[in-house]
Amino acid sequence: MNSDITKKIIKSLAQVTRNSDREHLNIGVCQAIYELLDIDSIELYSIFKSEEEIECYINYKIIDGKETKFESKLSNNKREPSTIPCFDQCMSTKEICTYQKNQDHSIILYPVTNQFDSVDTLYQLELPTEKIESSKDFIENYLEIYRNYLNLLIDSQLDTLTGLLNRKTFDRGLKKILAEKNSQPEIESECRRNYSTAKTHWLAIADIDFFKQINDNYGHVYGDEVLLLLANIMRKSFRGLDILFRFGGEEFVIILRSTDLKGAKKAFERFRQQVNEYDFPQVGSISISIGFVEIMQNSIPTEILGSADEALYYSKDNGRNQVNQYEELLGSGAIEKAQKATEDIELF
Repeated sequence: MNSDITKKIIKSLAQVTRNSDREHLNIGVCQAIYELLDIDSIELYSIFKSEEEIECYINYKIIDGKETKFESKLSNNKREPSTIPCFDQCMSTKEICTYQKNQDHSIILYPVTNQFDSVDTLYQLELPTEKIESSKDFIENYLEIYRNYLNLLIDSQLDTLTGLLNRKTFDRGLKKILAEKNSQPEIESECRRNYSTAKTHWLAIADIDFFKQINDNYGHVYGDEVLLLLANIMRKSFRGLDILFRFGGEEFVIILRSTDLKGAKKAFERFRQQVNEYDFPQVGSISISIGFVEIMQNSIPTEILGSADEALYYSKDNGRNQVNQYEELLGSGAIEKAQKATEDIELF
């Protein structure tokens, strides 16, 4: 192999594996493959599976040297799986697929699986058919290195018991969402002024009621099983584009993406009810309390968490096994807005 090409490959791998953020890592892989192979185009898709359907979102693409990045997994970035060649075959076999687009060009679809052996990422490449054989092995080997690195990265970001994202990842994830929101202009419209109908992000803290009693009465083994099963209920209850964390102990955090207040209430109430109706082995029925808040522009993580926590403790102090929203509690006078710490400091 030409020494210059070897140097380019090594340099690209060094640049790609410098990323600890999954989105940036995936985009780096796209850029590297596009530059190294000089192909026509490359597109990156995220796949979310639920009990009802498979959702597919485009995150990034390079066509004729022009890059397009899609900031969020929103409805306008959604793609019908039927429009992606070989999609069903790729999802079922979890193997690289090729498709002859026309007489001169072909498409390669490469699936990437997650820790649950489920396809959650697809790379779609278009290139001249004559390059297929010479490029296919390189693409497969390059992406295999990426997958190995990704597995190590995922291990560092997940809670070892539940498989949900961990607290360290939460801190980075919330800051990233806030950075995205702050980079977008505030929408001045009647819809945005009435936050109850605005599509936005929400953060909820969910806490298992009387969890200490579960550990005391049944032992930590059954306590751990409750945490594990609750995490499974979370995955089924929320959409693939929502972000789920184990915050610590019996506390869980959900970041709900792109919905209005009515949709947020419905989602959190559905989760609360599903937990309450589930028959946990040995333990039986348990309940959770939830407090949630809108993620606003120009907020800081501690304020968002503090507000959700206030709504959570209102749920705890007023009967448990319920969902409350911070802004509504403020509006009704049920709680008072806490003053920022800086307001209590006298400067001279």
